[in-house]
Parts: sequence; structure tokens; C-alpha cells
Amino acid sequence: MSQEEKNKQIAVTAYQKIFGDLDVAAVDEYIHKDFIQHNPTIAGGPEGVKTLVRMLNSQGVPKQKLGFKHVVAEGNIVFLHSRYEMAGKEWRFIDIYRIENDKLVEHWDAMMQMPDVRANNNSMF
Repeated sequence: MSQEEKNKQIAVTAYQKIFGDLDVAAVDEYIHKDFIQHNPTIAGGPEGVKTLVRMLNSQGVPKQKLGFKHVVAEGNIVFLHSRYEMAGKEWRFIDIYRIENDKLVEHWDAMMQMPDVRANNNSMF
């Protein structure tokens, strides 16, 4: 398996365990201690991710099998295009991770809630 394929597998597995299974312990397994978070609404480091997962749990977000439409790797960067359900609404996420030594070390993202009224009939996923 190439390093890019391994990186894709690491990112998908980490994302499913942390955000699909809502497993706070998985943060320590997959996220580097010096994790750099670029989402301005989430604190940096592993503790910021743990706080987010605890919040999702407290808000009743269900554990779920995440769907991935695209998983692309270029060197140590992995792009995930995924589907997620929060507060009874469907969301689409694009997450970008930098991976070093089999750990997620840096993260960027963009997210969009499925609108109630759509301007076109094109699929979001």
C-alpha cells in the first residue's frame, strides 16, 4: 500500500471513530498532541476536538456511519468529502487533514447544511 493510500485509510478511520462513533478516546489514538486546528470555532489541540465530540454527544447527535463521497490524497494531505447528520439536518463537509507519522496534525474544513429550499435539483453528494 502506498503512503497516500495509508494516509487516506488513517483519515477515514479517524473521522469515523471520532465523529461517526463519537469516541472521545479515539482522539488520543489518531490526533497528534500538537494538532493545529484552522476552524476558528474549535479550540486547538486534541482537547479542542474532545470538547467538540463531548458537545455533539451532549446535544444528542446520533452515532452514525458516515458516508464519504470523495477521499483524495496528495502527499501527506487528505481531502474528505462527507455526509453527516446533526440536529435532524443533513450536512456536507469538506475536511482537509495533514498527516505525519500516522497522526492527524493539521485540519481545515468547510461545511454546508442541506437547505430546506433548493435553487436547483443537483445533488450535494
